[in-house]
Amino acid sequence: MRSLFRLFPFLLLGLYACTGSQEPLLPALVAAGGEGQVRFFRAQDLQRGAGSPVGTWNTPGLQDLAYSNASGRLYLLFPDRVEAYATQGFTENAAPQAPPLSAPLPADCTGGYLRLGQNRLLVHCPGAGRAFLLNLADLGNQEEADLTGLPPGSRLALYPQNTLELLAYLTDTVLGYRPPSNPTGSPKGEAALGLAFTPSDLRLDPIRGRLLGAGRGATETYLVRWEGTSPSTPPLGLQGAVRLALDPVQGLVAYGGGFRALEPRDSGPRQGFSTYGAGLVGQDAYLYLARGNLLEVYDLQANPFPASPQATALLGFSPSALAFIPVE
Repeated sequence: MRSLFRLFPFLLLGLYACTGSQEPLLPALVAAGGEGQVRFFRAQDLQRGAGSPVGTWNTPGLQDLAYSNASGRLYLLFPDRVEAYATQGFTENAAPQAPPLSAPLPADCTGGYLRLGQNRLLVHCPGAGRAFLLNLADLGNQEEADLTGLPPGSRLALYPQNTLELLAYLTDTVLGYRPPSNPTGSPKGEAALGLAFTPSDLRLDPIRGRLLGAGRGATETYLVRWEGTSPSTPPLGLQGAVRLALDPVQGLVAYGGGFRALEPRDSGPRQGFSTYGAGLVGQDAYLYLARGNLLEVYDLQANPFPASPQATALLGFSPSALAFIPVE
């Protein structure tokens, strides 16, 4: 399976700089979305505990956001549409809001979320039981995914295979992938998890060609890791609805009730009495975790993993989604 992604690592690695505590800091903004707005912060300011935004957008109804290095666009999801903003004019001191590309959605996407693929953007609207694929470049060629046979609580992602963008899904009992518009078509794969749980997240690691999910069983939370063989389901030791923060080069973190850095090294469960509503592993090798209106920052390159955050910034609002945007 990994051979299907031979070109992807080289494209991505050219965009990433390992920084953390060891290299010159990567100029970047952290976009924090929630409560009907998007605020942009200098990543370096957050690493020092400063939380003054360099720009604020008014975005009533915002559901989720995602940034694509490949397209250089920031995508915002609303209940009735998706908007895409070019970020070429962003600097460490400004995030100008130019007129966006916009694509209407034929369903109410309240409570929905975005997942990036290699060439397409997945919009999942769980409340409406519908999902849509749009081109990253222009939000065109909108295609509705056929969700036949998938339970309402399933989590979705995109799974590139050669030139195809397959629909990946994590249900209460299985993890699989299939053509978006043809549930019985090929290529297709599915594997039983060996446990029954409530899925809460699913993401693609494009470099290693693996699917990563998370969910909660009766008494424990689990990571679901699938690299083409039988999926593994190691326990996480966290609480609540666990979500994943992934940078394909810098690391993987699970968070919810507490957090756990899983890569590049395992931190074990941390901060079990804290609830984190948003998380981000940046290309700068820092972990950003939102806890209410506070943002904690950890250096993922530190060994051993730090016992407390290197900085905590007061944001002035409670974000539900974070994105890392490199700037010049």
